[in-house]
Amino acid sequence: MSSIAYTTDQEMIEYHRLCGNRDVNFWRLSARAGFTDFKRGDLLFFYAYGQSKRKKGFVGYAHFESTSRLSLNEMWKRYGTANGYSSKERLKEAIELASRTGAVPDTMNCLHLKDCVYFNDPVYPKEAGLSINEKLESFTYLDRNDPTATLRILRIAEKRGIDIWAGSQNYEPDSIFELDEVRQQLSLISEKLAPEDRSKTELRKAKKLIRPLLQEGEAEKIRGTEADAFFVRDGKVTIIVPFAAQVTDKAKRIQELLGKLVIYKTAAEAEELRGGTPEFRIICEEKEETKEFLLNAVNHV
Repeated sequence: MSSIAYTTDQEMIEYHRLCGNRDVNFWRLSARAGFTDFKRGDLLFFYAYGQSKRKKGFVGYAHFESTSRLSLNEMWKRYGTANGYSSKERLKEAIELASRTGAVPDTMNCLHLKDCVYFNDPVYPKEAGLSINEKLESFTYLDRNDPTATLRILRIAEKRGIDIWAGSQNYEPDSIFELDEVRQQLSLISEKLAPEDRSKTELRKAKKLIRPLLQEGEAEKIRGTEADAFFVRDGKVTIIVPFAAQVTDKAKRIQELLGKLVIYKTAAEAEELRGGTPEFRIICEEKEETKEFLLNAVNHV
């Protein structure tokens, strides 16, 4: 799971905050291709001056959705005030000010971002053990060389508070923040798991078992795993592990499953997983007595 710090205009981000904008558009003047190793759902942190304007810090973040190349008119027609300004003229002025030539390019790289979360107070890079130049012109990766960087930022932000006033009846930024923190933690925990020793047939069956839950939105995949998933309900994390085994390998696969669950549990406790020790759920095609055995084993891990 990747995260970047993106240099952001303070006026624009404060407009989004005051309007409670959940989905927004960021434009880039650079003609370079889009980000590498940055996928849908990854986090883009707003690197900008806080309200005190003393120095730059992370003032919030959003989830990367997609990129496109649009003209000024196309940007305004598609996103309107979700571009961060109250009028197309004001947006045009901001682009002209940012452009080295003082002119609006024919087209610009646009970043469609979803589920914005705004912090009550900035999180400064040094507080999170990061070194970022305040004159950063575009963006920098946060966790390329330090996988725990994103989680450190989120934990500091949690202590200072999330701006819930930017929410609405159908949009709860604190719930989004909670889910993002769990995502990051489980992604890091997945790195402690041993490589899967399943056959292609077993892996295909495991993915088939978990697919309906993912498609229906009941759970989401744990990044870094082949088929494990999770969901958060009432502050409690449930990890879902599909079990598929060929007859000749069943005993071995059961041992591997229990070993995986032990690692999940001990790592969750060591990393202080939000919500405490996770609950486990196993899905399989086995007969009821086999499934019951596995569930009983899970409960005693």
